[in-house]
Amino acid sequence: MIKRVYIEITNVCNLSCSFCRKNSRSARFMSVQEFEHVIGEVSKLTKYIYLHVQGEPLLHPQINAIMDLARQYECHVQLVTNAVFLNTHMDMLNHPALRKISFSLQSVEYQNIDIEDFMNPVLDFIEAASSAGHPYCELRFWRDDQMDLLRTKQCLSMLQQRYTFTDSGRLRNQKILPGVYVDYSNPFEWPDENRMDSGEHGTCLGGLEQIAVLSDGTLVPCCLDAEGMIPLGNIFTQPLCEILESERYIRMTEGFKNHRIIEDLCRRCTFRSRFTK
Repeated sequence: MIKRVYIEITNVCNLSCSFCRKNSRSARFMSVQEFEHVIGEVSKLTKYIYLHVQGEPLLHPQINAIMDLARQYECHVQLVTNAVFLNTHMDMLNHPALRKISFSLQSVEYQNIDIEDFMNPVLDFIEAASSAGHPYCELRFWRDDQMDLLRTKQCLSMLQQRYTFTDSGRLRNQKILPGVYVDYSNPFEWPDENRMDSGEHGTCLGGLEQIAVLSDGTLVPCCLDAEGMIPLGNIFTQPLCEILESERYIRMTEGFKNHRIIEDLCRRCTFRSRFTK
């Protein structure tokens, strides 16, 4: 059962962070018309969409129209942003379609900006969101092997001086305000076709609980397939139900259900080890 769909409204980003895989695809922004087609299809499966695979969603010039369409189709949106453009999108706080926003704070290492100038809009946003009870906010430190970098430590220090950190009950996650959380993650490697084949035993949630639509309409099984190495079809030219009935999709997902890795790229993905018994 598909629980969430990642929709890449753009693969363009204003930064070049080391923890985010660079894609070699042509730069592209999904049009509003294309997005409406996509959300019309995926909303039949789930109401939870993530405007993320690659790229910075707040860089999209029609982000407000896209959010309005999400509301029209009664979808709940999660945004992942590096917060560079947050100052010009503070009104996103009030958008009824926005369920959760995640700020990649370690992106500060790749920005030429004063720490306080970077953090103040984020702090204003999360405090207003907490007071309003909407949306949920997540402050991400997603590379624990980079926590000792100076600017990352300064960001964390600002949070620690301002808020009380309490256990949220979730692994590597702490609560600092009602509805506001600080999240940490172990480092992981993006799947790479040049990595050693780790064998066919294993499973994953890709295709089973999530799918992703790249900015050119290519449907892939998960948000880590940033290069579209497992193209299951194209949602711009094929009905989604047809793609999910394709031989390749069924063979891959049946393999996961039986702890067998079918796709070559999946055999070279270390992230799936989190689900393998």
